[in-house]
Amino acid sequence: MSKSVLKIFPIACGMILGGCGKETASSLDQPKGRPPVPVVVTRAIKRDFPVYLSSVGRCRAYNAVDIVSQISGEIISVDFEEGALVEQGQPLFHINDRRYRANLKAAEADLDRHRAQLSIDQVQLERSKSLMDKDYISKQEFETYSTRAAQDRANIVSAEAAIERAKIDLEHCCIGAPFSGMMGKRLVDRGAVISAMQRLVSIRQMTPLGVDFFISENDFPTLKRQFETGRQLGLEIVLVADKAIRTKGVLKFLDNGVDAESGIIHLRGEFPNENYQFWPGCTVHVNVELEVLKDVVVVPSESMKVNNAGKPYLYRVRADEASATKHRAEQIYPELGYRNQEFVTIKQGINEGETIILRGSMLLGNGSDVIPMPDGAPAGAPAGQALQQPKQ
Repeated sequence: MSKSVLKIFPIACGMILGGCGKETASSLDQPKGRPPVPVVVTRAIKRDFPVYLSSVGRCRAYNAVDIVSQISGEIISVDFEEGALVEQGQPLFHINDRRYRANLKAAEADLDRHRAQLSIDQVQLERSKSLMDKDYISKQEFETYSTRAAQDRANIVSAEAAIERAKIDLEHCCIGAPFSGMMGKRLVDRGAVISAMQRLVSIRQMTPLGVDFFISENDFPTLKRQFETGRQLGLEIVLVADKAIRTKGVLKFLDNGVDAESGIIHLRGEFPNENYQFWPGCTVHVNVELEVLKDVVVVPSESMKVNNAGKPYLYRVRADEASATKHRAEQIYPELGYRNQEFVTIKQGINEGETIILRGSMLLGNGSDVIPMPDGAPAGAPAGQALQQPKQ
């Protein structure tokens, strides 16, 4: 037998023997030579899903003012601590009021003097009228007495105004909080002599707080339709510096125009800030709740991947008796709906209760053997224990 025939014979035998084995569809999918891959799994669930418009905003105090003195004088007491929360009307500063009490007494004395003078001139006016009727005095003399009485009445009005000014100055000797809020840094100390309109301290309202943010004009029609229904739109406000700090608020205001340069529209919301976790000036994420989708299938956002073509996919775990672990990974491309930081809604491709791979898909291919472990299971826990539901 020639050498060429000997070379062909083993190859032909191998082809014949290979054709004798029956290869299943599942074994064709299974990547050759790869060991089973441990993966963390969870289940697709049904839940209500809020649809948001997301933006970035900044907290602002509804009231933030500088407290200034309306009068001049010596500060005799400072009645607050820097950074303290104060109530509306609570005293903050006291100015020495002795001079202003003296001014009030002087104004009251002037009023008494002008009233006494009016009494005298009024008697003379009445007397002169009867004398003029008898032609004992001229009409010009009568008009002189009448002018004196009118001047006395004007002096009384002026004295009453001076008393009112003196009382106001006296009230300004005690400077109180114009609204409830948090005090800032004190700019004057006890014993300082201040002038009128001098800045003393700042105060900011801490609750409720406002939040200013914006959306694109492309999103504006959707938001406007929801706003005009009269339904109060809810807000979710998340502190950028610590995403664990979040609260709820409501949308209060839409601006009356779109910025021509940036194509955005400004909005304002309000939230209670009862625990003072947010401060004026803080940067926050703002989610405007447009609607709530009822009873939709969702999967965790973490489970979604994107291929090189930019198409999103995920892995579903299916039972397979031919697998060494009885479980295989199946790569699927579901039709997606809305998405937020936690969940993605599924329109088609995944049903409620199906097991999906949450983490550990880096080494997977379609049909890979997997060892499913539920999310949150301790290290070394046996495969096949009850799978946890995603957090609601």
